[in-house]
Amino acid sequence: MSLWSTTLRILFIAPQAFTSAREARDVKTLAKVLRRADHTVDLVSPLYGHIDTAKRALARRLTKLEFELGGRPWACELYTGRSPDGVDLTFIGNEEVLLSASSLTGEGGQLDASRVGVFASAVVELARQNVDQYDVVHAHGASGAAVLAGLRSAFPDLPAVLTVYDALEQGRFDASDADWLAVGDEARDGSTLSTLKAGLLAADRITTLSPNYAHRLQRSDSDVPLAETFREVAPKTSGVRHGIDPAVWNPATDGHLAARFDPFDMDGKDKCKAELQHELTLPVRSDVPLFAAIGRVGDEGMDLLAKVGPDFLRNEVQLVVQLDGHGELVAIYEELWDQWTDRIQIRTGDDEAFRHVLVSASDFVVVPGREAPTDNIQMRAQRYGALPIVYREGGLADEVVDCEASLKSGSGLLYDEPTAGSLLSALQRAAAAFANTKAFREVQSRIMRIDHSWERTIRLYERTYRDAIASRAR
Repeated sequence: MSLWSTTLRILFIAPQAFTSAREARDVKTLAKVLRRADHTVDLVSPLYGHIDTAKRALARRLTKLEFELGGRPWACELYTGRSPDGVDLTFIGNEEVLLSASSLTGEGGQLDASRVGVFASAVVELARQNVDQYDVVHAHGASGAAVLAGLRSAFPDLPAVLTVYDALEQGRFDASDADWLAVGDEARDGSTLSTLKAGLLAADRITTLSPNYAHRLQRSDSDVPLAETFREVAPKTSGVRHGIDPAVWNPATDGHLAARFDPFDMDGKDKCKAELQHELTLPVRSDVPLFAAIGRVGDEGMDLLAKVGPDFLRNEVQLVVQLDGHGELVAIYEELWDQWTDRIQIRTGDDEAFRHVLVSASDFVVVPGREAPTDNIQMRAQRYGALPIVYREGGLADEVVDCEASLKSGSGLLYDEPTAGSLLSALQRAAAAFANTKAFREVQSRIMRIDHSWERTIRLYERTYRDAIASRAR
């Protein structure tokens, strides 16, 4: 293929695309928008037990993928189809380890060696039959990195890109799992194996979802595992921010909302706020700022917000927390509710519809902590006229310009240190900004007009793919 061909044929290794993983929607949307840009995308996933082959109109292929792994022969079935957006879909099934699973993750939230190994080996065999059909392979996450390492060993000339969603997801395994994974000595990190490390070293180009996050991973004082490896691969690493899907996140058309609105007519946002306050038995008050916080148990930032809760809730504010998970952190937020029932409400679970309702009703969306940027919540907040509050060095700060006191410029609020005091100061600044009613409504309208489309993202990925192709050609 010429490096300057208009279209590319991309093999997407995305074992998380049809799971509940945070990045699942991003992976599928990226495949969709690449296809809309006239590239050919073949998305490969395990055939999990919850995937209905009949509903997706998948065709079962007669040819099986056969290989040796773990000292025994394996055979995997192949199903193919196409999404409504024109993305080619390839599912790899194995009744013993894949059809009985809902993801490649096993007990304890860790990747399962047999599942990862079988899927990776099957993809290598699939590529062996079709390698001439692809210009570049794009693997996603630590499980995709395991596949990428196997592909690199089998096909040294195949250009490869790896996207790292969260550097803390390392794909860690005991050394005894080496026979399952077949990733080579480059995966060793001390006494364990890391599929992410193997993928980082195998890739021609590496992306993260944020330039800021990419820089943080490479810093000399980085405390992220594999920091030395991230510094080693820094020359081939870049941040490529994903966009948001306007078909899903658009307050002018969103069917989840009590009322719809746009940057030029925001009365519907006021109605959304009043409706949510009524639904959650909060005082229906337009003169009080409504803060939303969306996260999971285990997120560093949600712990931080809970710490500032007692001081923050002494102010005339309202806070709605959507927290996915169970445990001590939920209990801490419930204690805050016991004390301030008219200022805080908590919803648990991963309810996508409620997330739309909450963001539409909120004046601010708090995304504390330094976690990896995985769901673009700060972009969604801006699109719905809610100012994001994020950590200056975090992975979500790329699109947030700190508002000055007059609110004549800026698109959110930044805090400088990952500490309770610094976060509390930003929350108090936000409450003060809300009191400037006319200027605050103007900044809400302004941030709703920020372009968060995928067009720029696609151009950056196209350049990344061509850089990978050129690098492998050299």
